[in-house]
This record gives sequence, C-alpha cells and structure tokens, in this order.
Amino acid sequence: MALTRKTGNLIIGGRTFNVNAPVVNWHENGWDATSAFCMSTKTDPKPPCEYSSSPPGNYPYGLMPLGRYLPRYATRPALRTTAFNNGFNPSYEAARAVIKKFVIHFDGCATADMCWSVLQNERGLSVHFLLDNDGTIYQTLDLALMGFHASEFNGDSIGVELCSRGDARNDGGFYAARGMKRETKGCRINGHNILAWEYTPEQYDAMDMLAKELLRLLPNIPADYPQSSPGVQVWDTLPSRDSWNFNGYLGHYHLTTNKWDPGPWNFKDFIKRMRGAFTFPVFPRGAPDKDKDQDDKPNIPTQVSELHAQRDLLYGLNEQKADGGYYPLGPWGEARIWHGGVHLAGKEGAQVFAPFPARLVAARMGASSTPIGSVNFVLLRHQMSVGARKVEFYSLYMHLADELTAEKPPEWVTKARLDKDGKPRAIKAGEVLLLDEAIEAGSYIGRMGKAGPADLSRTQVHHEIFSVRDLFDGYPGSPWIVVDGTSGGRFSETDEINSLIDQNKDGILTKAEVTQFFQNGNGAALRFHVVRHVSEWHGDPSWSDALRQPKDFKTMKPDEIDAMVADQITPSLWWTDEVATHCRLPHDAVVYHYHPISFTSWFNQMLIEAPEEKEIDKKDTRDVPPGVTDDFGDKDGSSMRSADVFLEDPCNEKLNLKDMVLGYEAPECQ
Repeated sequence: MALTRKTGNLIIGGRTFNVNAPVVNWHENGWDATSAFCMSTKTDPKPPCEYSSSPPGNYPYGLMPLGRYLPRYATRPALRTTAFNNGFNPSYEAARAVIKKFVIHFDGCATADMCWSVLQNERGLSVHFLLDNDGTIYQTLDLALMGFHASEFNGDSIGVELCSRGDARNDGGFYAARGMKRETKGCRINGHNILAWEYTPEQYDAMDMLAKELLRLLPNIPADYPQSSPGVQVWDTLPSRDSWNFNGYLGHYHLTTNKWDPGPWNFKDFIKRMRGAFTFPVFPRGAPDKDKDQDDKPNIPTQVSELHAQRDLLYGLNEQKADGGYYPLGPWGEARIWHGGVHLAGKEGAQVFAPFPARLVAARMGASSTPIGSVNFVLLRHQMSVGARKVEFYSLYMHLADELTAEKPPEWVTKARLDKDGKPRAIKAGEVLLLDEAIEAGSYIGRMGKAGPADLSRTQVHHEIFSVRDLFDGYPGSPWIVVDGTSGGRFSETDEINSLIDQNKDGILTKAEVTQFFQNGNGAALRFHVVRHVSEWHGDPSWSDALRQPKDFKTMKPDEIDAMVADQITPSLWWTDEVATHCRLPHDAVVYHYHPISFTSWFNQMLIEAPEEKEIDKKDTRDVPPGVTDDFGDKDGSSMRSADVFLEDPCNEKLNLKDMVLGYEAPECQ
C-alpha cells in the first residue's frame, strides 16, 4: 500500500506551513486536543461522558487521579509570558526555540481513531501527532503548546503515537481478526527481549517525511538519537541528567523504565535516513567522469582502509598541490600567522559538499574579486553526538565561486532568494546573509573558486572546522592535543609547533621553511592538534596593528602593511557581532580549530567501527515484564501527564527568553 496523501498543512505557533508529509490537522478532521469535551468517533460513537446528565458531564470518564477536570494540554513553561498570553498564543519563532525533543510512542490501538478516542474521551491526555496504519499523520495540537505524553519532559518536546498493538507475543491474532496484516519483530528494551508488531512501510515513509520537514521548521530538534558509544543506539532508559540534556529523537522507554514503547523502532536507521550520506567536502580523486559508473558525491567509504586511503589523498590535495594554506599556520605558505583550516586544490567548477548534516547559518556570494581571489563563503553549524557526548561544531568553506550567477545554483541559494513569506527578495552582491537552512549531509553547497596571491592563484577551497568549546576533553581514546594559542594573538608563539618548522631557529617562519615542512610530509605531526586562537575572519585585534608588531614583517613599511590588509584581508572578514549573535558564536572570535580532514576522517571511522546490532531471535522473546506497559496500558496517564504542569526545564531555568530564542542552553546542561 502506498501513501494516499503526500502533502499537508502543519501548524506551529498559529502559523500554517505546507509540508511534504501526509499531515491532516484538527481544522480538517475535528480532532482538536485543546477541546475539553468528549466527541464521537468511529470507535466510540456514543462515549458515556457525552450523554451523561450528571458529572462529569462532557468531560473524560476514565480514572484520572490527577483530576477529571484538568485540561488535556498546557502551555510551555518557557513561553509563559504576557507577550504570549501566558503561553497560549506563542509565536512560531518562540516555539521553535524551545522545542528540542521528539518523543516517539506506540498507542496499543487498532487505529488512530481508537487512539484519539482513548486519549480524548477516556483519559484527558494529548499528543501532537497520531500516525495511522496507512501513514496518515493527524495533528491534534499546535506544536507551540505542551501536550501530555511524556510526563516531566513535556515542556520542551513534541510527540507522536504510532498506531501499533505493540505486544505480538500475547495478542498474535489481533491484526488477522481485523483483516489486517503485520510482521513481527523482536526487540530488547531495558534488557528484556520482547516480541512486537513491526510498523508498516507507510508509517516508516510518513515518519521520514515528517522528520525532514521538522528539520526545516524546528532547528533545535537535531537529527540525533541516544547512543551508548559512537553509532550504537541506546535501547535502555537514559540516566536522568542525560534525559534532560538530550536534544533529538528518542523513545518513551528512554525517559522511563515502566514503558517499552515504541518497541522495535530503530532510531539509528531512522536518523541515518534523515541525515543523508556523510561525505568528504570534495572528491579526493578529483571530480568523477560523468560517463563512468561512479558516485555523484564523495561518499565516505564503508571500510576503514579505504577511508584512510581517501583521507591521505585529501592531505595531498592540501600539502602537495595547494602551494600553501596549511594547518594550523602559514596562510599562503608563509609566516607564523594562525590559519584555522586547509586549502584543497581542485578543478574549476568542482563541487563542494556538506560532510555532515547541518544548518546553513551564514553565507556570502557575489563579492568582488580581490588580490587573493574569491571571498565568497558558506558557514554550516553541526549538532550531533559522539556516543553519549553532544557536540556542536562549525564548518567553513571560503573562496567559493559566485552562485548568484550560476545556471543551477545550490538549493540553499534558491531558498535564500525568498523572504519568510515566500516572496522574492533581492540578494545584494557581497552581503553576508544570515540564514537558517537545514542541509542534508552530502548536499551540494557551492563550487571551488579562484584564490591565492598572483603567483599562487589557483582553483581551491579553504575548508575549516572549529568549535566554541573543547569537544573531546576527557573523551576516552581521544587523539586530540589541545594547544592554547591565544597568547600570541594573530601569531603562533607556541614552541611545540614553531620548533617543528623553524629550521634555522630564528623565530621567523619563511615560505621556504613552511612549504618544505608540509611538502615533505611532516604535517602529520600537527594533524591532531586542536588550536585555540582568534579567528582570521574577525577584525579585532586590528590586522594592521598586529602585523606591525612582530619581526616577521619588519621589512614592510607601515603604509605597505595597511595597503596589504586593505587589499587582501579586510574584504574576506565576516565575523561581526551581528553574525556572531545569529550563528551562536563568541563575539571575540576565539574558538578551537581542528584539522578538517583529520576531524572528518576520525569522526567517520568511529561510526564505521561501530559494532553491528544483533537481531533479536523471536524464539528468545518473553512476556512483557511486570510493571512495564505501553501507552494503552497506562490507564491513569502517570507516565504521560506531569503532576506539575508548571515544572521548569532545568536546562533553561537560568536563561531569559531572548537566549532561548537564539537556541542557547544553560552552561550546566552543555
């Protein structure tokens, strides 16, 4: 059976978004979870409460120890301000800032209609989406409002009830008795092997479609899942702190030990489909011949040996072919100036790809050519996990070709030409665009442009990876060596780095010394150094003042230095206070820089080496253990509705609304 509906209208903060997902909202079918009253359904055409002349009247009739007359939903704690009518009318912008989790459940019901009847008529609960057997997604609540589906985690989450009976061991005839067919599958939740009903292909397709749309609309729910080690899904309840701290997609059992829903849902495979294929930023062996059967993207190999082979080719594109632009110092192959990335040489028009899923947060196109070539760039922000550790980092691509005049520009350029209402807008050549576009791994984001002083000008891209924090401090087996290079400002005064290159020990790094060091293969000694220093793309400290101080530029007159800065450096700068605020970057531009090829290779190697998950043999399954249930069996809603609907998220309690709208989290939750 194929999905009968491909598009729909999704509501967030009172705004309606047309999405490529089979969504039916409550305006279309009447399933409004904000209604206090019972209503007829196909499953329950005459619910007792609807026709009772005595209390509770039209209210839910089930056992509700929290009180029969409490509402089925609440406002989000972070949005309870007078500006939003105590949270009842929050804006889309505010809602998208505070929603960070998507909790997946199964409902234990035969149909979404039955689930709606149980939630609305019997129990006075709510969830944002109901996903039926045929893949239809029913939205019952504005995503800006708080549903009652995940207890104390309701404040920053949205949820879905996948239609499934759940337990297949003790109810094996459930679907056959209704003329329906489903497969079964074993799963291991909190150490218990359980036989569950598998989800339908239509449900998987619908969830994939919805999740990709939410990546676009709700940027603070990253494409991530709970992991015990890199690439290994957690199938157990998370420790309390990890539960609060996690942003992304997770199951009800991740939050409480007395639930096992959504059972066999494989979060790793689901997120992998959502993220896209991880790639290198450029083709290590050069752009493929279109007449040959080759990948159209530089996909990460599935074997570590081939990963290392392609990694080494990329090192060569920098150290052997780029004539400069080395890491972590030596822009254009000379001087002690910090250089946060590498230059990768290529052919004219060669495409550049996003190596990981990301948000494209800033870009510049159409800038005038300078004495060092193109200063067009794209900046991506990445949020992922390395095992249980959450990491956020940025990747930069500088010296790109102008996509404003391209016949087939990247998709993000097309979107950037529209305002928030979908109307065309002009992009001024050379302006820094502040954007927030979801980017799949492997997406084409630009083309290599010309860069380099006259004697070094060639087709190449500057590729850089940096983070606001030390990402792997204390991480088991971490190969990274952190160096604080802030004391020298723009210049390296770090002896453990300089002494490797400075052959005559005069304290100055010449072009010959730098070039010889890297072209002889000695750069391997610095490939896992993480250097904290001020970004070269920031104007403070003053470049003119900085270049006047050291002996490296003593042969240049002050006016020559000023002219060089004006021609070669100032046009490339983009890190302003406005950009920093939008992109969640420090205003002083002091960040941790990683060798981008080493980082990409190491990150992917951990995923390749992740152990394969063993399929649970159905013969080894047992009954659902005592004290563990699903949402249908949770008759009093205790694991869905918080006893205190005003409970605050400890990760936000020290932040003001402006901080949350910008996506920040309290330091103790990092």
